[in-house]
Amino acid sequence: MRIPAYLTLPPGVPARGLPLIVNIHGGPMVRGYAWSQWGRWPEAAFFALQGYAVLEPEPRGSKGWGARLHTSGFGQWGLAMQDDITDAALHLVKEGIVDRGRMCLHGGSYGGYATLQGLVREPALFRCGNAFVAVTDLGLMQQTAWSDTAEDTEYDYLANEFTHFVGDSVRNAEQFARTSPARNAAAIQGAVMLTMGSDDRRVPLIHGERMRDALRAAGKPLEWKVYAEEGHGFNQEANVTDFYTRSLAFFDRHIGAGAAATSPATAPADSPAAPAASAPAR
Repeated sequence: MRIPAYLTLPPGVPARGLPLIVNIHGGPMVRGYAWSQWGRWPEAAFFALQGYAVLEPEPRGSKGWGARLHTSGFGQWGLAMQDDITDAALHLVKEGIVDRGRMCLHGGSYGGYATLQGLVREPALFRCGNAFVAVTDLGLMQQTAWSDTAEDTEYDYLANEFTHFVGDSVRNAEQFARTSPARNAAAIQGAVMLTMGSDDRRVPLIHGERMRDALRAAGKPLEWKVYAEEGHGFNQEANVTDFYTRSLAFFDRHIGAGAAATSPATAPADSPAAPAASAPAR
């Protein structure tokens, strides 16, 4: 199976051995061009201008690329959907574009979940993860009564579509245990930055608190921040500026030009460097 992906490269430098930010969209059906007047969400351009290759994959579960890609993600949070993201990054390593020892994950909401789950599922591969307004426990999505999805009693999304798209906290209890980052924090080796909004009703703050407590209990380093009076995303200008300033410093510290790679780039010097329009996936 092949998945679509956007690759944004830094200007003025060869497309070889670059540090990589894998920018994972939310939803998981929300595509990267949503809400942007000029066609693309500007995060990729922001990070690319700082010297990073930015990969925006459209893993299983994404909408807009046909029914097969979308429906093959049903019940695959943290499983095949996660493999799509990993395989897309490794495709760029194989092409020689990206340094395998300098790759990090980044995303909010579902993208925040996939960022944390990527650190759990591939602990030796990704150097860091920058997750915000992130789902951290799949069971909490059904059990937290003060989320906006739980309050939709007329349609009851959590008892209907959610069980089809994601699963059920009772019927799929064992799977949820394996695919909830907050329950597997001890497996994480990479650095974590986790940012939440105090008033988030889509992914309530308890998700971040569970992950924070699990990481601290496991003795893992964590950069933790909660923005007051912010919801599912950050809108106050001071908070937006602070978040992206912190994010850039986080990536610079762990995979920037001065960061020592944990392993050498595996591609030979004469590997092709042309950006790929799509990436193969398991």
